[in-house]
Amino acid sequence: MSDLRTVLDEHWNRLEAARPSHADVVRTSVLPVDTPCGRVLGAVDSTGLRHLLIPLHTRQRLTETPVGAALGISERPLQTADGYTRYADIACNRRELDDVFTGLCRDVLVALEADSARPYHTARAVVDRWRQLFAPLQRSLTQAQVTGLFGELCVLIGLLEEDPDAVRHWTGPEGDRHDFSDGRRAVEVKSVVTASERRTVQIHGLDQLEAPAGGSLLLAWQRFEAHPEGASLPELVARARTLCGDELTLLSKLVRLGYRLPGDDHHQQRLRLAESRWHLVDEDFPRLTAASLTAGSPPPGVLDVQYTVDLAAVRTAPIGEAAVNEFLGHLGETS
Repeated sequence: MSDLRTVLDEHWNRLEAARPSHADVVRTSVLPVDTPCGRVLGAVDSTGLRHLLIPLHTRQRLTETPVGAALGISERPLQTADGYTRYADIACNRRELDDVFTGLCRDVLVALEADSARPYHTARAVVDRWRQLFAPLQRSLTQAQVTGLFGELCVLIGLLEEDPDAVRHWTGPEGDRHDFSDGRRAVEVKSVVTASERRTVQIHGLDQLEAPAGGSLLLAWQRFEAHPEGASLPELVARARTLCGDELTLLSKLVRLGYRLPGDDHHQQRLRLAESRWHLVDEDFPRLTAASLTAGSPPPGVLDVQYTVDLAAVRTAPIGEAAVNEFLGHLGETS
């Protein structure tokens, strides 16, 4: 997969170095994927925009199809050395999304290598899975959301370093009550950016510090400080993409959280980890749950419960790095 990304970038970089001067012309390059309809082509137009050309069946006709704010598919006829061929032209019209577009095209090539009988049908299925990444986002992350995502990515990267498929355990973006979970083991991540050494945690809801049924829960508290030698959020995203075996799932979860691709300017703040504490959330951990209330649930008319936990009041010491690694290493195990 990574080799195909490199191949695509090499083809597009060579084409861009000698891009055509006419607005209606594209310069093409033959990619190492064949179909019954012909070879797949990479292309660059006069403005430097990248295209992926999928050969069409003889009688197949396309109308221009906007797939997202920055992605479209149209029919493009080309006269080549092999004759006259019509293509489905998949194009990205925003250069800052070139890297994301490369990931989409890589997945198209992988899919065509597995099933090339109906090239456009196969390619379009991949495009439809990627389309949300090219749609405009309606909101920007708040600073608190940036900090929270920064902390979750730090945990995710640690998981991906051991298991490239660990992104499946990042359940927070799916609306799960915990940030990471396999159904039996869970991790809730709380992060702050401050120079203060006060250790407090904001908890939202009665179930956030409730372990999965029959399972266990760790609370990961991380304190970050602004520092010029720290990492930025886009750098963490890039690192996660390099490690992750399922880039589409990773990017989809980032977009679902409101992260823009590429990151906004305010995502460039550089942070470094100043302190990290991991606690097992058990019966002795200070918390509110539905079971801890006399009636078993909030009183009528109470729609939300938020409270603050002072980690200084936790009677048991944080668990050590070896125990944390052992817990995380078991995520996804069935027994």
